[in-house]
Amino acid sequence: MLPKIYRSDPDIRKHQINTLKIFNDNVVEICEGHEYQISFKSDRHELCLHISLSNEFPNEKPLLTISPPIVHPWVNADSEVTSAPGLLNFSIHSDLGRVVQAIIREFERNPPPLKNDSNNITPGPGSTITSPTVPIRECERSSPSYCAVNNFSSPTHQKRLVFPELKKLSMDELEFLNNNSDRQLEFLNDLPPIKEQNKLLDDLIVQVEELAESNLSKQEQLSELRSEIEQKIGEVTKLAFENERLHMKYQDMSDKYSPFNIKEQLRLAAEKAESECESIADGFLKGEVDVDKFVNLYTKARSLCQARKTKEEKLSHQLESLSKAGF
Repeated sequence: MLPKIYRSDPDIRKHQINTLKIFNDNVVEICEGHEYQISFKSDRHELCLHISLSNEFPNEKPLLTISPPIVHPWVNADSEVTSAPGLLNFSIHSDLGRVVQAIIREFERNPPPLKNDSNNITPGPGSTITSPTVPIRECERSSPSYCAVNNFSSPTHQKRLVFPELKKLSMDELEFLNNNSDRQLEFLNDLPPIKEQNKLLDDLIVQVEELAESNLSKQEQLSELRSEIEQKIGEVTKLAFENERLHMKYQDMSDKYSPFNIKEQLRLAAEKAESECESIADGFLKGEVDVDKFVNLYTKARSLCQARKTKEEKLSHQLESLSKAGF
């Protein structure tokens, strides 16, 4: 037998909610099984993450909203957390608690500014020069590697978008960079963070290829194991049928030799022997048998009848005693 545990949807939903409480502190239940909220500190701000679970959860992604409104690449204009890696890849096999834990850690490690605060920020005299105006869509079309990094790397605080390399460029070079998409692509690909992310991405590609090759190398072994399992399943099936046949035979024998059945058979046999005695007596009265033969036949039949009646009475008495004793 190859045991395997299958959970029902309610069990999986309950397990997901349990992971939320296991991996996170300050979990407050608003509506049992549907709404929860977690309060935490991000720098000097007190943030609250609201978790809403639909009736289709965990087959459907949870809805996570953050308040007060913040500025962060993972959060859309409606303060909904939509671009967190754990949410993008969320499935029935994910752990809700770990996904929420990763989001809270990101906000704690890289405190995002509040929307109201970010709208009031004005550049001062000593402000750092930021990146030139580069159309994001055009960059994404012309730079596959940048797009891959943009999707792969973990979003960080917007202050990280400041490029110190721009300080080394003259105004003419900055103007040229702003107006030339090829130069923008070259500039972006030369940035240390982009190079690092591209290297990480290349390393991951190599790891994935090695894992794929390893999986393919085990295909023959997997096929052999599958054949062995199918063979064993066939053997188990045959044994199950044989077991069923023997069980039915055992049940028949058990019924046949049960004390109550033996008692009934003794009663019927005693009646049959008594009937034979009467037949022998009738034959003698009609003159069909002589005295010696009659005495011999009648004595045997009568002894057999009496022996069977005695055995039947003893067995009845024993069964009655067992019944009174509770057996």
